Amino acid sequence: MATLARSIPLPPPQPVRSPRQSLVLAWLPTFFWMGVIAFESTAVFTSEHTQGWLFRILTASLGFKFALTHTFLLNEYGRKIGHFTGYGILSFLSFFGWTQLLAYHKQMYLASLGKVVAMARRWHVRAAALSVLLTFAVAAADEFHQSFIPGRTATFRDVVLDTLGGIFAQILILLFWKAGMLRRSASAPAHQNAGTVTRA
Repeated sequence: MATLARSIPLPPPQPVRSPRQSLVLAWLPTFFWMGVIAFESTAVFTSEHTQGWLFRILTASLGFKFALTHTFLLNEYGRKIGHFTGYGILSFLSFFGWTQLLAYHKQMYLASLGKVVAMARRWHVRAAALSVLLTFAVAAADEFHQSFIPGRTATFRDVVLDTLGGIFAQILILLFWKAGMLRRSASAPAHQNAGTVTRA
């Protein structure tokens, strides 16, 4: 039996993800979304183009008269909502990149002191502030880029709108993070009692 057990091939051990790998993976979604924003900043997505696409969609679905009456306003509001939502997503994604980066720096500092500690990811205001600052910087760079593209316009109002989307995303993260902490703290006594009963 022992010989048979030793002859069974075992799966190779799973590699443990290094802190640096975790850091890179945490930032990949942010970089991907910045690429999406850069693509949307090209001449392909001018207001005239999106208005034409929307006009054809509305004509096919709701009729020519409705499309003729509502396309312009729907296009303008849709583009503003797109700004707010797109940069809110950027802020949301970058928050997890910043939390990973801050934890990584803390972990490396402790390692230099001879302490090997796995840092827990937590909400803190520095990561939220850095996410909003990154949102503002990308929005400003995007508007500056658009000033050189025919058919695109650069306005500071869009930078403000984009930044507000980033702030809104951070408020949502804080609210859901705190709600999760409250749920965990509420369930902690039950787990502790259950553990006490099991040990008894």
